[in-house]
Amino acid sequence: MTGHGPADPFPFFVGCGRSGTTLLRAMFDSHPLMAVPSESYFVGNLGRHASGYSAESGFDRSRFLDDLLGIEWAQQWGLQRAELEAAMDAAPPENFAAAVRCVFRCYADKAGKPRYGDKTPNYVARMPLIAGLFPEARFVHIIRDGRDVATSFLRVPFGPETAAEGAIFWRRRVTNGRATGRRLGPDRYREVRYEELVENPRGTLGQLCAFVRLDFDEAMLDYTARADELMSTGRPGAHVHLRLAPTKGLRDWRTEMSRAQVTRFELIAGDLLDELGYERATRRRRGAAGVRTGLTLAVRTGVNARQARRRLTAGTGSKRGT
Repeated sequence: MTGHGPADPFPFFVGCGRSGTTLLRAMFDSHPLMAVPSESYFVGNLGRHASGYSAESGFDRSRFLDDLLGIEWAQQWGLQRAELEAAMDAAPPENFAAAVRCVFRCYADKAGKPRYGDKTPNYVARMPLIAGLFPEARFVHIIRDGRDVATSFLRVPFGPETAAEGAIFWRRRVTNGRATGRRLGPDRYREVRYEELVENPRGTLGQLCAFVRLDFDEAMLDYTARADELMSTGRPGAHVHLRLAPTKGLRDWRTEMSRAQVTRFELIAGDLLDELGYERATRRRRGAAGVRTGLTLAVRTGVNARQARRRLTAGTGSKRGT
């Protein structure tokens, strides 16, 4: 297989946080032909102003590199300005997308691999932008039972703080991602359930590999041998389960959420649980009235609307100043 070029699919592994994007990253980065770094964020953040890097004299790579290397997440990739400049000297980028490809290619080259992908969960909200920038982009949207997502968020120092906030966040991210996916179509968008991935990793990965035109390799299931390396960037303490083989029930809302938390979650996001085929624990309420009731309950039971809005918009902020 030859090196990555615009003709090769550029996979973006996206989803609501705590849904399994890190597991997907570990699996695909363990493939001998694909490098998937920790979260980028710069593709979406800088991509909103992509045209600003173009000037009459051509692409302003100096400004691009200034902005890129000023982002903490990009710094964790270990790429030096000199090597990026050398790569851009060898193949001068004509635009923002070409410059981004160059950055990913440099990362993949250092890993000794010809292909690359991206794992940034919140790009589930940036798919229209990224799809427009990269015709070769292919999106893998991983979806997990939202109650397990909310439970997982309660165990980490970032993201939603309560089951109600978790329901709002999960419902928004998954609903918007699926709506964009329908517009992109099956050639560019694929959904995968977290539960299917851990129950049948080989079969599920085989289907995803075919989607991004990559042959499945057994090394993808041996990511646990690289767990410490994979956890050395990003948020290491939030992904300790990478030391385990795919395991069902690492989070189980049935035993970890109180009855009140389950009720609040299902009042807010029960319609999406139904749509996705996840069984409810509480009696179903009908349509928009049930969602409005849930949102009202969320506010009355401790969701500070202003603080929640800030956290849920970004989805990556720390809790209580941590």
